[in-house]
Amino acid sequence: MPTSPYGSEVRLLLRSALLLFTFTVVIGILNGTDLVDFDRKTLLTHVHAGTLGWITMSAFAGSFWLFSLGDVASQTPGRSYVSTLALLTMASITAYALAFLTTFGVFRPIVGAVVLVTIVLVFAWVLGRARGRTISVPHVGLLAAVTISVAGAVLGVLLGYRLATGVAVIPATASAAHPATMVIGFLVPVGMAFIEWVVDPSSITRRASIAGWLQIGLPFLGGLFAMIGLLLSITPLITLGLPFQVIGLVIMLVRLRAPMLSALGRIGDDGPRRHGPLAFGFLIVNIALLVYLVVNYFSVAKEPPGNVLLALDHSIFIGVMTNVIFAVIMLFRRPVAPIVDHVVFFGVNLGLIGFLTGLLMDSAPIKQVATPVLGIAILVGVAGNLMALGVPASTRSSR
Repeated sequence: MPTSPYGSEVRLLLRSALLLFTFTVVIGILNGTDLVDFDRKTLLTHVHAGTLGWITMSAFAGSFWLFSLGDVASQTPGRSYVSTLALLTMASITAYALAFLTTFGVFRPIVGAVVLVTIVLVFAWVLGRARGRTISVPHVGLLAAVTISVAGAVLGVLLGYRLATGVAVIPATASAAHPATMVIGFLVPVGMAFIEWVVDPSSITRRASIAGWLQIGLPFLGGLFAMIGLLLSITPLITLGLPFQVIGLVIMLVRLRAPMLSALGRIGDDGPRRHGPLAFGFLIVNIALLVYLVVNYFSVAKEPPGNVLLALDHSIFIGVMTNVIFAVIMLFRRPVAPIVDHVVFFGVNLGLIGFLTGLLMDSAPIKQVATPVLGIAILVGVAGNLMALGVPASTRSSR
């Protein structure tokens, strides 16, 4: 199994992601149980600490690893550049989350611009490292995700500047285009990449087939169509991307049916592979909800119900991404007590099923019961993985 010279940078980013995710989870528990009614600043921090701090930082960590597989540290140029980039990622995203928590002013887009520069630098590094390398489907997924994250970051900074100053540097529709770009165009490709990595670890050394490129490329195009369609108010362009999402999902199911079934057969084990099929199941739920919302609301200019939008977000933020990020972290940490991994796996997935049920049924009692189960299971995972990542460990990808 090839390794990477950037193991310390990967673990640094994963530990930082876990720490920022703690804030998101605590706010989520208090908000989901209706114990605290948070202001807009806190809720925006909750969202950005999760999407940027937890998911984007983890995606960058995976990119540093995959796009340097097989390199030898003494022969790898730019080692200090990657170390600096990892530190810049950690510092800028943390500062951005704090900016959301403490201010409404122009400081937000200023710090956001620093995050944008960081994302562009990571994109440039990934693009440069992709040349002359065996590109697997997980590589393709992360490359697509990092690419579209540049567009999402540009929209986010311009939208923040508009909100802070009132200067219309970008249409008001960017308020919908920005999250759609990240949820559809960013999260789906990176989710697919991580799912494949954990259910079929050897896939990261195999060249991507045409089907693999289509699996990632079609949802990537669907994300671009959604971004442009929402930004320019071209509804047919939004709906045009829906078949691309569905076809990409079907291709993934066909390509990975054997390792998915194998992972399901070992669901009682404490290894990372069992997270993959559950994450894929939540990806199906997410795309089904997306199709429902676009067909029934966005395509006819109707305001979508807030509970369904929240279900759409949490199905991919938690169901897909948190599942597979925890699984990927297991590849870089030392072992923990099996009970910890069981609590995380069953608590997160059962808790999320209850939480989504409560949202879709608009049932506060179900949501209030499921939220602490989900949140406590995630916090157990955060604590266990933080301690286990403190000591370098060889990858467990062969598991």
